Amino acid sequence: MVIERTTVFAMRCPACGRLDVQHLNIFQLAGNRTQDIYCECGSHKASISRKGANYISIHYYCIICDHEHSIILPKSIFWSKNRLNSLVCLDTELNLGYYGSYRLIRAELKRQQEELNSMANELGFDDFADPEIMLETLDYLHDIAATGGLFCECGSQDINIELFSDKLELSCNNCNSAMQIPASSKFDLDRLKSQGEVVIKLATGKSKNSKTHR
Repeated sequence: MVIERTTVFAMRCPACGRLDVQHLNIFQLAGNRTQDIYCECGSHKASISRKGANYISIHYYCIICDHEHSIILPKSIFWSKNRLNSLVCLDTELNLGYYGSYRLIRAELKRQQEELNSMANELGFDDFADPEIMLETLDYLHDIAATGGLFCECGSQDINIELFSDKLELSCNNCNSAMQIPASSKFDLDRLKSQGEVVIKLATGKSKNSKTHR
């Protein structure tokens, strides 16, 4: 009987933003070998190695917090054919990619693309300077809001988003303070992702109330 041990690693490149898929097999991690994962652009994304007989170690650079993260997990999880595991920023818990079953990763990436295409059709993204950058910006703001990282200095998390051709405007429904976020280039997106939180500064004359964002 042949036992196949393979897994798939899919992580967005911290340099160019491309998300591609690498297939790994058990022989690439034999002994004390370290498998380095590179993007097609040549940038290093992660290093994977065995940790003792029963664990796998993953080191990866995080564009969100600008630090390298390390995780150690049982080899049964890493090589599982029935799991989809998220690779996250350990500080913000925002998603960076996936590892696990190729079938499940392919299905998840397809679902995300269909969701983005549906959003683009609804919003008429042909009017934007860079539709893909605008979609990724919205997706990131959605993720960071889910972790409590999008709020106003007044304490409110009730935030409205208005779209323009090359930017978004966030406004607080509690105190009416607002801020603009450029969204027309990869530089704009990378700068946004480098922030652990997105905070709307209080407008002149406004004061903080008793609301909290946590």
